[in-house]
Order: sequence, then structure tokens, then C-alpha cells
Amino acid sequence: MPATGSAVITRAAALGTVVLGAGVLVAVTILAGCSSDDDPPQSITIELAPTDQVVSATTDIPVADRCTADELSLNLGRTDGSAGSVTMPLVFTNTGDRTCILSGFPGVSYVTAENGTEVGAAATRSGSPSGPTTLPPGGRATATVRAVQVLNYPDYQCGPTPVAGLHVYPPDDSTALFVAYPGTGCALPNVDQLQVTAVVPM
Repeated sequence: MPATGSAVITRAAALGTVVLGAGVLVAVTILAGCSSDDDPPQSITIELAPTDQVVSATTDIPVADRCTADELSLNLGRTDGSAGSVTMPLVFTNTGDRTCILSGFPGVSYVTAENGTEVGAAATRSGSPSGPTTLPPGGRATATVRAVQVLNYPDYQCGPTPVAGLHVYPPDDSTALFVAYPGTGCALPNVDQLQVTAVVPM
């Protein structure tokens, strides 16, 4: 269980801060009143109740209902090349024995090997967020990655580097899946080499 946090608000000629515990520090700045020169600073201690809630930037789906990397498999769908880029569907399949939910954008990066290092800038988000996608066992969902032809960039701007494939993080998960896609990525971070859409049902 997370430890109970506390906050101290000092009444002085300064700014007070409220810090929330439970694993994540959240600061709220408060303009305190001024005390007289003869009065010592006064403080009020507020005990904050612990919480197990995880705050997500992409979805408000309860943690227990989300699909996790260990109950998903990942494959590439049919790729489609166009001028200067390639688009490829990421296909998530629920290999677990329960129904779970994907919602939001996956994280995508080039990697040197399945357990290798990530190369260059991670994928930027493309398009609008989607609603929740419910996956029963065996159910599938997809997101689309667009990969630019990095060899169109000069070497000094790109830093071309061989890659073995993609690390793909399901929405709101910190564990990556790997899918093979050998080629070349840009090691320098200023190249927008990948874009990814939100997950949608198949």
C-alpha cells in the first residue's frame, strides 16, 4: 500500500506548496499571506489519503481492464509504399483468457534488435484519439504507422543506422512488444521518422 503523504503550508511572505504523495508528486502553488516581523511563521499540516489510481495521459480506462503487453501478440499487416514513406498496420491480438480494453495511441520506436537499443526519435501521434476498443479473447485491433524514407535525408541530418524492427508499447503500458521490420532509421533526434495513429477495432 502506498504511504500516506503529507503537505505543509507555511503562512509567510513566500509561496507555499502542496505535494501529493502516493508515488507521484503533484505540486500546487499557493500564494500565502504575509506575517508581521514579530510573528513567527505558522504552518498547517494536511494529511493526504493514499490512492492507487494511475493518472493516464491517454485514457481513463481502469487499470484492471486495460490490455497489457503480456496478453497481446503483435504482427504487421500489409505495408503500402508511397512517395517518401511506407504505411504499415500494427495488428494487436488478445492472446489472453479475459476480455480487455485498448484505448489511445501506442508508443513506437525503431530498435537495433528485439532486446536492443532504440534508435532516434519515437513516433509522433497522428490524427485524433479513438474511443475504447474492447478485445475479447482472440479479438484484434489495429493502429497505423507511417515510416518516412530516411535515406532521403542527408547523412549529417539523419545519422543513418541499421534497425531490426519496432518496439511497440500498447497504450498506457511500459512494456514493449517487438515486431521485425529491418531497414534504416535516423539516429539523430531531429528527424520525424515515424508517426502512429490511435488504436481502432478491426
